[in-house]
Amino acid sequence: MAARNAYRRKAVFDMDAPLAQAARCLDIWLEEEGRRLPPRQKQKAAALIARYFLYEDCVTDALIMSFLRHYAGFRAIDMDDPASVRHALKTVLDQSVPAEPLPPSFSSRAYVVAAAVFLCLFLAALYFRPAPAAATITPAQQAALKARVQIITTLDKTATPAAVWAALKQPYAVRSYKYLPAAEYAAAKSFLDDWIARLERAGAAQASLGARM
Repeated sequence: MAARNAYRRKAVFDMDAPLAQAARCLDIWLEEEGRRLPPRQKQKAAALIARYFLYEDCVTDALIMSFLRHYAGFRAIDMDDPASVRHALKTVLDQSVPAEPLPPSFSSRAYVVAAAVFLCLFLAALYFRPAPAAATITPAQQAALKARVQIITTLDKTATPAAVWAALKQPYAVRSYKYLPAAEYAAAKSFLDDWIARLERAGAAQASLGARM
């Protein structure tokens, strides 16, 4: 009878020890992971852990913790356990993604931006650059025209200097003969020379007519 009771106490002790060990390891794992379980779920999990290792010999806390950590995603790699190493390697390799071109460095981007800005400024300067002012006649050319105007007013008493200058400036839309474009000097000079030639011819014809009379 005493032997039977001792056997029963030993059987009860053997049944409670794995549960206590599983519950202890489960508490440690929950704290590591920052998780919690309701009491009923915690008891059920501890019972399942104990059942999982029921037929294992020399079940240590380290073995149960390794099992729980593997369940959590192999966060703690057991280098002596090929399955742990294999699972950890697979997890890492699964995180690989197709290679993409590296973004340009900051200096490269700055160079490209600076080049684009410079190009825009250069094009804007070309577009908005004012047209260069046309060169005007020189003082010597002004004097030559002025002398011809004086000749015209001398030959034609009805012509005033203002009228002659107005006729000369009209094609060029300038306020003063001093602003005549240098490129138009030859045309302006020819205009006055032709005027003088007509007056001289008219004067010569009139003188010849007077002599005959």
